[in-house]
Amino acid sequence: MDRPEALGVLGVSDAEASDPGILRRAFRARMMTVHPDLNPGSGATAATMRLSAAYEVLLGSPRAPGPRPETVTPHVEVLTVALVDDSTVRLDAGRDEALAAVVEAAHRLGEIGYLDAQAGLVEVVVEFVEAPTSSVLITLQGRIDGVDLFCSVEPLSGGESPPLGAVTQLVARTLSGLTRRGG
Repeated sequence: MDRPEALGVLGVSDAEASDPGILRRAFRARMMTVHPDLNPGSGATAATMRLSAAYEVLLGSPRAPGPRPETVTPHVEVLTVALVDDSTVRLDAGRDEALAAVVEAAHRLGEIGYLDAQAGLVEVVVEFVEAPTSSVLITLQGRIDGVDLFCSVEPLSGGESPPLGAVTQLVARTLSGLTRRGG
């Protein structure tokens, strides 16, 4: 895929694509409409792969001649994550961006068992090393200054669930690890 095609897939101008924040927001907004977890259509997987390829092209293709990409220090935009208490994580993001981040983090934690984008519910089935496989439910609640994620955990196969505080910290760490690089 060439740069002009990638710009069209992401729906951004050449100037907008040079801003990592705008590029990231465009990618996540489009991903919310095409990802198979959110779109039951038959072409969802292909659309997701095409969108990801376009994003990678724009991340790796400089706008003008200059230093070679490997000599450029990438700009890294990190999602701002704060642990509020044993069951709550705060994201400094809008609702759509927060939901996209939670879905991405959920894929890193385990398998998504249930997703209701409208209600802001994401259930993740997580296999823990020293605890039973458990259902981690993340509920999004919009706030004026971001989005709160309320976490709960239930074992699926009996036994004691992992401590809620530890699971909430795991969710926060996983979200903190989500970064987007731009040139």
